[in-house]
Amino acid sequence: MKNKVKEKVEMASIREIAKLAGVSAATVSRVLNADETMSVKAATRSRIIQVANQLNYHKVSSLGVKSPKQANLLSIALIKTHASKGESDDPYFRLIREGIKSEADIWSFRLEILKLGDIRLDQLGNFGAVIVVGVLTDSALSQLYDVNPNLIVVDHYFASSRYDLVHHDFAKQTQAVLDYLYEQNHRKIAFIGGDIEVVDLNGDKQDVLSDVRTIAYKNWMTLHGLSNHCQVRTGNWTMGFGLDATNDLLDQSKEMLPTAIVSASDPMSIGIYRALQLKSIPIPKALSVFSFDDIEMASYMSPPLSTVQIDSLEIGRVAVRLAKERMIDGRKSALRVEVASNLILRESVRKND
Repeated sequence: MKNKVKEKVEMASIREIAKLAGVSAATVSRVLNADETMSVKAATRSRIIQVANQLNYHKVSSLGVKSPKQANLLSIALIKTHASKGESDDPYFRLIREGIKSEADIWSFRLEILKLGDIRLDQLGNFGAVIVVGVLTDSALSQLYDVNPNLIVVDHYFASSRYDLVHHDFAKQTQAVLDYLYEQNHRKIAFIGGDIEVVDLNGDKQDVLSDVRTIAYKNWMTLHGLSNHCQVRTGNWTMGFGLDATNDLLDQSKEMLPTAIVSASDPMSIGIYRALQLKSIPIPKALSVFSFDDIEMASYMSPPLSTVQIDSLEIGRVAVRLAKERMIDGRKSALRVEVASNLILRESVRKND
């Protein structure tokens, strides 16, 4: 019975090595047992041995439960700068977290969510990697990197290039949206977006940054000689702000109403729709709306909302893959990964007369 238990433990460890090395369990077993009859590429053999060594693999005679070093290597600390309540109001961050969890499960990585204010820097070095979702101060990121250089930063466009960075192509897609509206003869294009809060490790707000979409909008309007039509409203990322910002925009514009509004998120666009409907301004006959996110409700709005379809799940999955490369493959060079999105054209935009 004792031998059977040992055999199960060994096979579980071999399967773990096989998954991380990208080969079959049989290949791992034969390489680790120095099977001279097996033909395997030198690079594959080297990768298997490297993974086995990093996992602190032992022979059956001395194999027991995972050592603390081995267990920690296969763990990821997740730090979120946004409140969990925001995930129910806006699926963007919830889907990123779900992508992180699903990819971590695939590789059998233990995922631990750490709350701002409760983070102990001396413990972060015990994790295989640290993933930060959101915008921490430069000082906070530097502190994390000093104790754990396997740092992956998600959804922060302005972080230092010494960290692995993962984000969407929002700047490019903002330009694409504006190019499309321009082709539809829109010149009076307004923008409603959100501000980015920069917090420290205690969760306290230290600064506010302009979102990359806001910056891209202002630059595009300037480059196209439309600065006199540039109208921007930014605040929090809620339906309520979308409604209030639209009311303010309409009140201030008076007879110079925009012909189109670009919204930085679908939840805000719901508020934009409501404000326009209350003022009997038909979409898109009087005013077109183009948004970002492509939440499930977008296609059921009246009229269906034109939006940028983003893959937040993939953002989370990529973050874990980058963590794996650092933990298991030993990659040292920092990477910046941009996940592409797509324009979804629906009935909320029409050609301007």
